[in-house]
Amino acid sequence: MSTLAQDTSMIWQDLREVWPDLDWARLDSKHGAFHHVALLGDSAVVRVSTATRHEEQTLQEYRNLCAIQLLGLPLRTPTARCHPVVRAGFSAFVNSFVPGEHDLKMTWNQVREPVADILHSLRETPVAELHTLRPVRQWCGGDRWPTIIEQVTSALDETVAGAARRVVADVLTAEPHHGRTLVHGDFGLHNLLWGGHDLLAVIDWDNAAVGDPAIDLAPLIGMFGAEAVGEIADAELLECAQRHRASLPLQVAAAADLAGEFDLRNFALDNFTKRFRNDTLYDIAG
Repeated sequence: MSTLAQDTSMIWQDLREVWPDLDWARLDSKHGAFHHVALLGDSAVVRVSTATRHEEQTLQEYRNLCAIQLLGLPLRTPTARCHPVVRAGFSAFVNSFVPGEHDLKMTWNQVREPVADILHSLRETPVAELHTLRPVRQWCGGDRWPTIIEQVTSALDETVAGAARRVVADVLTAEPHHGRTLVHGDFGLHNLLWGGHDLLAVIDWDNAAVGDPAIDLAPLIGMFGAEAVGEIADAELLECAQRHRASLPLQVAAAADLAGEFDLRNFALDNFTKRFRNDTLYDIAG
């Protein structure tokens, strides 16, 4: 069931009893693609998964956050506050509130330098101690991702299903040619917090991994286009990032299928189909 269709009132009531010291009087309930989120003013954030494999997902995300907060990155990140709680129908944990503002209307000229700086910091982070991070793309099946995509695209037009298989294969073929670095895994404006034109924080490290640095350029191509992103990446890295960009709806589709979010899975597959037919899989400019 979609998170948008779920009634979370009983979940919040249960968690009030688990964590009574949190500022529940300021509860502001939000719904993400794969989570329910309770913003408790500026005191804390409670993140809940009701996915089919919610316990596994939540523990992995919690471990990711614990690893990231120890790195000393040159900007703010959330910190884990409480060990996850697991119930029959959901799992949850608490992280700190991170101040800053989302601004989805920022231009490339405004974001280019701070974004390039933080991506450089991620690539320069020693990866030897990051063994507790999730394997790359574990959130959408990991090694099973190609098989899941074959299954969920089997009812689509064969030209679309064939394109999906090629896109997945292209990503897996291209990745070994680049070094493995720390990647955020969902590096879009929706996860960047600003103070004016200053980048203050990066949130939502659920999909962080040690992987191809091109991964973090892919969402930027979706927002600003390949020509712009090419200003902060060499030609080889940009080409690989475009392959990752083409695969993003297929990653969401696989993750949604695993989570039992079938409406979201179908939406993601429709998105892939539209981009394929509009020739915008690899770049918003076509």
